[in-house]
Amino acid sequence: MKHHFRFLIFDFRFLGLRPPFHKKRPTRPEFNKSAIKNRQSKIARHLPAIIVLSTLPLSVQAEDTPRSSMRKGLKAYKAGDYTNAVAQLEKTVMEFQGVGNYNLGNALYRMEDYEKADEAFNEALRTEDVELQAKAYFNRGNSMLARTTVLTGAEQIGLAIELTFQAMDMYEKAILLQPDDLAAKQNYERAQNLRLSLEYKLGKWYFDHGESLLKEYKAKDAQTDYRNAKKQFEHILENVQPHHAESEQVLPKVNERLEMLALAVEAAEYDLKTALKQIEDYQYMLAAQRLTTETDERKYAFDIKPDLKKQYEETIQKNQEVMKIIQELSSLNIVK
Repeated sequence: MKHHFRFLIFDFRFLGLRPPFHKKRPTRPEFNKSAIKNRQSKIARHLPAIIVLSTLPLSVQAEDTPRSSMRKGLKAYKAGDYTNAVAQLEKTVMEFQGVGNYNLGNALYRMEDYEKADEAFNEALRTEDVELQAKAYFNRGNSMLARTTVLTGAEQIGLAIELTFQAMDMYEKAILLQPDDLAAKQNYERAQNLRLSLEYKLGKWYFDHGESLLKEYKAKDAQTDYRNAKKQFEHILENVQPHHAESEQVLPKVNERLEMLALAVEAAEYDLKTALKQIEDYQYMLAAQRLTTETDERKYAFDIKPDLKKQYEETIQKNQEVMKIIQELSSLNIVK
């Protein structure tokens, strides 16, 4: 006698207050220090399950079959035993590539193994079931956004930005398959906002890091960070959101730092040239005074152009040798 059972397919959806997709977004969304953290925490927490039923035939056979593993895996999943759920559902993916990988991805997601969950959802896309494809695209997007919650530092923020791009693409594909999917539209907008926040965070990281380096007189590395910050903020204003208030506020400060460092190098080069001219005119004391004056700007210039510092040191040494000779001759009354 044959029996039938239903496989549970879980679809992660976000909860929480959010504007409907069709409403116009603010032209200048406000971001505070916890904006990214709050938005990312929703990704990890709000994952209620919507159950979609798919009927598959099952004969009562030995327990160790992909079908029995599916039953056990879904039972463990429902009980919150995600480790056992993963172990069981991994046995189902060869026979049930679509639904098996999809449910495996859900269990991996619950274990916060977002990268492997993404891979499982990607495998689930091989199914010919359009509805399941849409849900796999949706959950791939969720997995990508969830991965951004653990990424910090300049390189990792860059990866997080790329993940938001990919997540937006996943939601777009889900919407193409199911145009009435409001959750996919809302998550697309959430990914878009997260991208903007991360883009700004990357630019601000470069600027703040440059500021800390400048305090240590590591002007060359600071200059590199300022240039990266300038490029990032200009990218935001040109390609992400024109008139983004925070970027417009920080960009002038970045430009001021870059101009200051450029002028510091120019001033140091001018002083060296002037000192050499003074030496030619026998104004050794004036040259020595100009060459040995210490300022923050000159320290910046020396760090940016080590060869310039070397030229200063060589010129100071030669000038001191000449002054020493003059003093010795003066003591012998040879030079009046």
